Amino acid sequence: SVIDIGCGFGGFMFHAAKHHGVRVTGLNTTTEQVGWLRGEIGRRGLAAQLDVREADFRDVDRQYDKVVSIGVLEHAGRDQLAEVVRAHAGFLKPGGLGMLHFIGHVGRYDTDLFIRKHVFPGGWIPSLADVIVEMERCGLEVVDVENLRRHYAPTLDAWAERFAANWDRIRALDPGRFDERFRRVWTAYLVGCSEMFRSPAERTHLFQVVFSKGN
Repeated sequence: SVIDIGCGFGGFMFHAAKHHGVRVTGLNTTTEQVGWLRGEIGRRGLAAQLDVREADFRDVDRQYDKVVSIGVLEHAGRDQLAEVVRAHAGFLKPGGLGMLHFIGHVGRYDTDLFIRKHVFPGGWIPSLADVIVEMERCGLEVVDVENLRRHYAPTLDAWAERFAANWDRIRALDPGRFDERFRRVWTAYLVGCSEMFRSPAERTHLFQVVFSKGN
């Protein structure tokens, strides 16, 4: 049994079910994503293997063999780090394994003002050290830390290229919301972040931490 904290549109869930035959519960706070994902699970005939709950990440109701968290920690907010890490620990059975994948700083720094104001209001990029301290306080053992910064630059390049190639389709969804300002903000964000992750002088990285609960 696996819980995917902040499951988005279920990409990891479908992959895990197809390739590993596991049972996955997705946890999501976004009503639109939950509704779409429930329909897609039904369409694929995977209701016996996959399910999704709309709930706060901190509402722990049971424990799982494995915990997966991909790109959630950055959206918890500066003052919620301890609570969210504690919830990750709470979802995991004793002896279980988890994976925490997040953008993090080396050292304590403010999240870029442009990103906070225009892209992710309320988002906060935590330091790797602070995350590990909170994990230790929750009784989690850090098994491995991998830095995927070098992989993330080409990922952002691909997103920027696809955003530009599909702009007419995006604008057609809602011309009032997806206007020229929106296009310029997101282009600046994607291209700027790709260069940020490409630069060895930057302090922003992409960490993947494997952890266990007990020995």
